[in-house]
Formats: sequence, C-alpha cells, structure tokens
Amino acid sequence: MVKVPFKTIKIKDETYESLNVFIGELRKELKKPVSTDEALKRLLNIRKKKPSQYAGGWKMDEKEVKEIRQKLKESWNKWEL
Repeated sequence: MVKVPFKTIKIKDETYESLNVFIGELRKELKKPVSTDEALKRLLNIRKKKPSQYAGGWKMDEKEVKEIRQKLKESWNKWEL
C-alpha cells in the first residue's frame, strides 16, 4: 500500500464554516459524498479557468435578453461624455 502524505493547515473558524457550506452545495450538485480535499481542488481550479470556458453556461430566454438589452440601453443613455 502506498502511503499518502497529509498536511495540516490552520484556518479561521469562519473559513472552515464557509468551506463546509461549499462542500454541502457540491454534494447536492454532484449527488455524491465530497471530501474536503476534493472541494479545495475544485476551488483552486476555478482560478485557472478563462472566461471563454463559461461560454454558453447562462441559459436565458428571449424575454430575458430583451430585458437586459433595455436596461443596458437605459444605462448607456444616462452616461455623459
């Protein structure tokens, strides 16, 4: 059997609680148990992703598109050069 090295890290209680909330959300999403190690790996990998990797991730209907465009147009009209 290969011995896997473990490290102990110190984190604040607030950080630990937030991590546990994230783990719980991840368990619901993946529908399987998630280790603290796996959750931390996922959090660290988020930094490596480029915005282009999220293309198509937001599903919206035509009504929502029109609403966003209208609000943008209203905001742009308020700008002064």
